[in-house]
Amino acid sequence: MGMKTKLLISITMYMAISGTACAQSGVTLSGLLGTGIAYSNNAGKGSSLYQMTGSHAVPFWAISGREELDTDSSAFFRLSQYAFLNNGTSSPFESYLGLKSNRVGTVTLGSMYDLLADLVPFTSERFTSFLATHPGNLDRTVGNSLNNLIKYKSPVFGGALQFGAQYGFGQQGSTTNTGRTVGAEASFSSGPFQSVLVWESVDGVPYAPYTRLGVSELYGINFSANPSRTVSQNQNTTTIGVAYAGDTVRVMGNYSYTHLTAVGQSETAQSIDVGAYKYITTQMRIGGGYSYTKLDTYKWNQVHAHLDYALSKRTSLYLLGVLQIAGSGQLAVLRNQAPASSSRQLELEAGMTHLF
Repeated sequence: MGMKTKLLISITMYMAISGTACAQSGVTLSGLLGTGIAYSNNAGKGSSLYQMTGSHAVPFWAISGREELDTDSSAFFRLSQYAFLNNGTSSPFESYLGLKSNRVGTVTLGSMYDLLADLVPFTSERFTSFLATHPGNLDRTVGNSLNNLIKYKSPVFGGALQFGAQYGFGQQGSTTNTGRTVGAEASFSSGPFQSVLVWESVDGVPYAPYTRLGVSELYGINFSANPSRTVSQNQNTTTIGVAYAGDTVRVMGNYSYTHLTAVGQSETAQSIDVGAYKYITTQMRIGGGYSYTKLDTYKWNQVHAHLDYALSKRTSLYLLGVLQIAGSGQLAVLRNQAPASSSRQLELEAGMTHLF
């Protein structure tokens, strides 16, 4: 019997045996599924590529719950998995538990989004597609989970100001970070205006510069002979995001500065991102953005746009497009895609999402 089958049986038995307790604890099953048909040019020897994918939103299912401990505090948990509809596979997403106090704040422990994920609402990339992630995701602003993480969020002071902090333990063989992670943040909101400032350091990130960035040389290493070679990379990022959020429109921007070290060498990456979306009707949203990234002598320009049409409160159709223009001598690389055959690549996608 496979591990996935055992997990599903265990979950089913638990929910059947503990039905009363689950109801009292507010346990819920939720998620967001999506898939589409995508076209890419310059994919492998300059040819076009058609594939089934789902890059518009995070595809996942989750079991979560909350228990009120007293009038001030509560306990909560979440177990979730990515769910890829094109091939039926899944992989770990977020799994954590924690305590929340209205007076003291919230402490969460487990595998979860880091503080840099709080930049997601301030980057135009995630409103269009994962494909529009800043090249190589060096600043981690697309939203990423870290293992063995402890995260604290303060109460919101004066209805406007909130602080956060995190510490994570490294683990040998971890796919997210073999070294420690530490970070801090401050966010402020006033009416329609929002802002956030985050500093985060993550050590021991397994990283493949050629497949992630499309560059043949970095840290003094030539990756041409071994394109899949990885290095253990330390990433130290400071980033700020600002946004205006109206009833039907959102305008956003962010800047990130990332100091990178590996094999005794260091590099510096910077990204700037601006974008917006607007609801034309209660059912239709259009949006897009632009980002510029520079790493050493390498550079990337990226533009993207999307159209969403809601069939209901839970089901939507979408169209999106992402164009990346890399610098001379580089290969374009969109997130989770193989390096293109040239410095430019365009991907178009049409599909649907369903929230439950």
